[in-house]
Amino acid sequence: MFISQDREWFAGDCNRKTAEDLLQRINKDGAFLIRYSSAQSTHQPYTLAVLYQEKVYNIPIRFLVETKAYALGKEGKKNEEVKTFNSLDEMISYHKNNQLLLIDSKSQAKHTAHLTHPVRT
Repeated sequence: MFISQDREWFAGDCNRKTAEDLLQRINKDGAFLIRYSSAQSTHQPYTLAVLYQEKVYNIPIRFLVETKAYALGKEGKKNEEVKTFNSLDEMISYHKNNQLLLIDSKSQAKHTAHLTHPVRT
């Protein structure tokens, strides 16, 4: 689960507020970064933060121990098909070309966006 610190999108120990401020400053739909999760658990080691329509979406990145793969979002229902990735680089690359589902935690409104502008501290 090691990640190279030199990735253009990796913000490391950056907290949620700082991450949101960085993305708001860029102010471009699809601006994104990955930071260590505040939960700091092996099952959810990172968070993907994405800016879309002036709102920052914080999406948990789960590490699936049994398959040694990464997945986005909270754990789904049993038998739910989950897209997995062998690395964070693979996940980022995939969502640069394929839309990412963003769900507003308050209104449950759904949007889609591509990852377009990497941001780091």
